Amino acid sequence: MLNRQKQAHIAGNTHEFAHANDIKRRFANKDVTTGQIIMFGLTGGLVPCPASITVLLLCLQLKQFVLGAGLVVCFSIGLALTMVASGTIAALSVKQVSKKWSGFGDFARKAPHFSSALILIVGFYMAYQGASALNWV
Repeated sequence: MLNRQKQAHIAGNTHEFAHANDIKRRFANKDVTTGQIIMFGLTGGLVPCPASITVLLLCLQLKQFVLGAGLVVCFSIGLALTMVASGTIAALSVKQVSKKWSGFGDFARKAPHFSSALILIVGFYMAYQGASALNWV
């Protein structure tokens, strides 16, 4: 049986094939350590979350650095555990669904098109609501 990259290329999905090649090229002969995964989980909670930055800044203003750092570390650990659990559940779920439904791969490849159409519809609806609130329509 052909591997996933060749199947995607044969199916004519050159976009997916290009992504697969890019990932293969970037991560060829590179090992990820457990420490790197832990640091990703810890730092993943601080940067994108304004609430954790706000808590840290408030604690710094109150000269409670240890409290702020402790709160942010606990938040980051919780987020890391949630990310790992969600990823594991998603991977196992996809594996189980793929076994039971042969058309799941085609559905998964088409899902981004449906979600982008939904986002466009919601965006147009919100623009219409805003324009009507301003009496432009």
